[in-house]
Amino acid sequence: MDEKPVSGSSLDNVSSQDPIERNNRRKAIQFKATHGLLILFFTWILILHAIGIFLFTKGFLLTRLVLEDKSQCASPPIQVPAASQDGCWYPKTFDKAVVIIIDALRYDFTVPFQGEAHYFHNALRVLHETALQEPEHAFLLPFIADPPTATLQRLKGLTTGTLPTFVDAGSNFAGTAIEEDNLVAQLRDAGKRLVHLGDDTWHALFPGYFDPNLTQAYDSFNVWDLHTVDNGVTQHLMPLMRSGADEWDVIFGHYLGVDHAGHRYGPDHPATKDKLEQMDQVIRDMILALDDKTLLVVMGDH
Repeated sequence: MDEKPVSGSSLDNVSSQDPIERNNRRKAIQFKATHGLLILFFTWILILHAIGIFLFTKGFLLTRLVLEDKSQCASPPIQVPAASQDGCWYPKTFDKAVVIIIDALRYDFTVPFQGEAHYFHNALRVLHETALQEPEHAFLLPFIADPPTATLQRLKGLTTGTLPTFVDAGSNFAGTAIEEDNLVAQLRDAGKRLVHLGDDTWHALFPGYFDPNLTQAYDSFNVWDLHTVDNGVTQHLMPLMRSGADEWDVIFGHYLGVDHAGHRYGPDHPATKDKLEQMDQVIRDMILALDDKTLLVVMGDH
């Protein structure tokens, strides 16, 4: 058998290629390991995001459960004393009520502030002053508005006693009537004459509930207009309180100027101060026009 000679140069090539191949294999293994770790890392991040989104949607994007039951005077939720003939579960204290909603009214707008004040400080003083001067007739309390703080969702929460949800936040621009039990429906069913003045969102939620001859609704989405709604509410409200008490039982007045000033300029701006001072004077005029049988409620919606 003939043997082929192997040249020295061929042996040198084989020996020189072995370290290169080993180095290439090592780099390939390192690349695959690094690539695999990156895939695992980003997969873990994706899983965390998925879990976070799931928890967010379950805990934050709540769905509203509407109860079909309606409260009845004949069926109190607990054992209560026998009601008088002019009440429901309890004897009534007032014959009439004026409910004033100042949109975006914050608690710190209403309490005194010492030190370097902002524009919104110490402009709406009447509520705190009245609570201090006549504690047997008035009180001032804060409340926490649950999100979302869009007007329509807040009105749903205030009138039904339920939590507003983000699921129907889009309906703030095209609200649908409230069908569940609510304060306004209870007043209407009790035969009360209802009047609404101001933000037209109320009419999307409570269509046909208010006296059409006395009610005045205004467009609520022109945030550049700080005065039309507020002036209109006051223009129609004060005559009803002073000389038209026989025409209504409950008035809902919804002022928008403070909210619009906040959207347009922010709270720390002279325009916000002007609106708060206007509300201060309006509330003082309402207090002077009240009689002993009329309840005045002033509140914010968020």
